Amino acid sequence: MTFFDITLLRKSKTCPYCGAKMIGHGKKLKTINHPAIRDHNCTIRYHANRYFCKECSKTILEDNPFAIQGYNSSYFLMQQAMNMLSNLNYTLKMISDELNISTTQLSKYLDSYVVIPPRPLPRSLGIDEIHNKSLSKKNASYLCVLVDNEKHSLYEILPSRSKIDLSLYLSSFSREDRLRVQYVTIDMWQPYKDVAKTYLPNAIVSIDPFHVVKHLVSDFEKLRISLMKQYEYDSNAYYLLKKWNWLLLKDDVYLDNPKVYNHRFKTKLNRRDILHMLLDNFPSLAVAYNLKEEYRQFNRIFSYEEAVDRFDIILKKFKVSQISQYDEFIDILENWRDEILNSFKRPFNGKKLSNSPAENINGSLRTYLTISKGISNYQRFRKRVLLALSKDVNYALRATLHSHQQSKPKRGPYDKPID
Repeated sequence: MTFFDITLLRKSKTCPYCGAKMIGHGKKLKTINHPAIRDHNCTIRYHANRYFCKECSKTILEDNPFAIQGYNSSYFLMQQAMNMLSNLNYTLKMISDELNISTTQLSKYLDSYVVIPPRPLPRSLGIDEIHNKSLSKKNASYLCVLVDNEKHSLYEILPSRSKIDLSLYLSSFSREDRLRVQYVTIDMWQPYKDVAKTYLPNAIVSIDPFHVVKHLVSDFEKLRISLMKQYEYDSNAYYLLKKWNWLLLKDDVYLDNPKVYNHRFKTKLNRRDILHMLLDNFPSLAVAYNLKEEYRQFNRIFSYEEAVDRFDIILKKFKVSQISQYDEFIDILENWRDEILNSFKRPFNGKKLSNSPAENINGSLRTYLTISKGISNYQRFRKRVLLALSKDVNYALRATLHSHQQSKPKRGPYDKPID
């Protein structure tokens, strides 16, 4: 432990009560916690000057320049604690061990110092969700994540993704504020679309392209698995469909690798040869694969105008194929046609509208929830993640502390049994 003994020079002091000149009246020792220096725990022993007024007999201490009045942590320690709280890679326990302060005190800093100012709704709003039962509202399983797509910044996190709760939240904004939202990106959760149409009437609603392709790949996999189950485990067909399925799924595979000897087929083959074997031996799989790749190509390169021209042609090809596993995907194309096409618009930096900012932020939230096992205080969680992931939220040290301590249900009366 390293100690710093500090005494400030006395200054002439005027009594704050009567205005008379005060005299020195000894010192008072104050112990202040300070961050470690070169792995040595540090404590400031501050000998505060006391002053006495002969006129009104009042005694005061000089202002403490190292800590907020009544606190035993230095300003620098508090700032370091808040900076570490701004990083979701640190749990409260990790910060507590690093700075040698209790998790209870850290929680009070978080509850008291995080400043969430009133903010206008963003021009481009992303709506997504993250699964967590311990933090979500009663009878709910998901938190609703709202993201500023332009800033790539967390805007708000709500304790439920229900239509009622999201409606109540958006209705709390003025109509003028809601009209400024021009774009809304969502996944295929119908309540998001309904709420956006009702409360954000000027907004163009688009579906995240990633989720559409994810459904397509999932349906394609259903076909591959159904075909695979028709063959014996040790057959060549089963081998191809099981071992080399990744060739059918990835779109960035280098196919013309050097040929290597394949013991099953007793010849040299490269990835292109294997892919041809898959498509030549399973005609329905080949049709499904070509449709999947055509949609991927369509999703990747077409502008909004080109997408509008091509969309119905591609939809017709899926219908004509009569592949039952694609029925669900065909329903998606039909039911979400406008929202899928809207994703091809590129209002910001030439990039398609998508929920990728929300997905990135969800990744940070999942990591934090994983390392912070057992977290259940929604208000504290909200402040922590907004401090870390919102560009509009900061902290300010204050002279008072409070706590978002969750109220626990009171225990009922206990009647001792009579023998």
